[in-house]
Amino acid sequence: MNAPKRTVLFDLHQKLGARMTVFGGFEMPVSYSGIIEEHLAVRTSAGVFDLSHMGEFEISGPHALATLERAFTNSAARLKQGHAQYTIMCAEDGGTIDDLIVYRLGPERYLLCVNASNVDADREWIKELNGGRSKFEDVSDATALIAVQGPVAVAILAVLADFPIADVPRFGVAGGQVAGITCLAARTGYTGEDGFELFVENAGARKLFEAILDAGAGANVKPVGLGARDTLRLEAGLPLYGHELDRNSSPLEAGLAAYVKLGRPFIGAAALTAQRDNALKKTLVGLQTDDGRMVARQGYRVFRNGDEAGVVTSGTFAPSIQRPIAMAYLTVASAKNLPAIGESLEVEIRNRKTRATIVPRPFYRRDEGHAASTASV
Repeated sequence: MNAPKRTVLFDLHQKLGARMTVFGGFEMPVSYSGIIEEHLAVRTSAGVFDLSHMGEFEISGPHALATLERAFTNSAARLKQGHAQYTIMCAEDGGTIDDLIVYRLGPERYLLCVNASNVDADREWIKELNGGRSKFEDVSDATALIAVQGPVAVAILAVLADFPIADVPRFGVAGGQVAGITCLAARTGYTGEDGFELFVENAGARKLFEAILDAGAGANVKPVGLGARDTLRLEAGLPLYGHELDRNSSPLEAGLAAYVKLGRPFIGAAALTAQRDNALKKTLVGLQTDDGRMVARQGYRVFRNGDEAGVVTSGTFAPSIQRPIAMAYLTVASAKNLPAIGESLEVEIRNRKTRATIVPRPFYRRDEGHAASTASV
């Protein structure tokens, strides 16, 4: 087995007292001061995340758009320069290879940010579809990614930036310097809060991370690990590859139909069209246990009307609403048998069936002005 990789910020994580784990092939911080404390810092102030384990590809040239249109469920042809788009990459059978964000940096230049565990598979898949027609470069190893998320994130970055970063719209992207470091600043995220993800060359990553922490010290801004990143995204009802999305689950089954633009010849379009027209075989729902204490975790069985009907994909105690939450796939026998909000189910927790109720997602939303989902249609 290969030793895990380390991001350029590994030494800083150690200095900050991080507890480390292996994720996506990288040794990454789980937490620094504690998952709940970091989670609440993001909800009330801001958190700073090292996301340098994520993969980045650049594709450019006259045929770049054609490759993206063939590869992804969302239509990159709708994407304006300086904007970003959430999308999904499917196999022919409609199963999910990865979910990712596409940034349009120029008339014929795009940046793709992909999940760490899927970098190798994604690279080979896209390169094969591209067929050498466009310039394709994997810039993952040379690129660090730092996220700043939370209600004061933009204000902190506005002090450090040499360009009007606060004017960048949601799912917009702009270049400039932050704390004297040249960045590509994208107003995207994975927490249900406003904020930015800053793409930067490795050499400037540590200075940038520390400058943001220093600028936010008076506002209780904290470094945040993968533990709180997971609880934050789950509260926001956002899918995680390997949990809600995988090769055996389609974006339609995961409730991501808004990002599947049918009527165009992308890989998986025929299978997804058939799913849409002939009803899904499973669907993703949000759950809360009725007692408000028991946590339904990944892999726990779900029962409907006494019969086994599905499995939990993600579950945690949600610090923002002070109760357990979960997402689960339920099998669907027919269009007449669709799960409904408010429906009562059971989850097998520690060999006991615990009552649970289907609830809307996201589980947490700051207000109507800040949609919890970070995915742009």
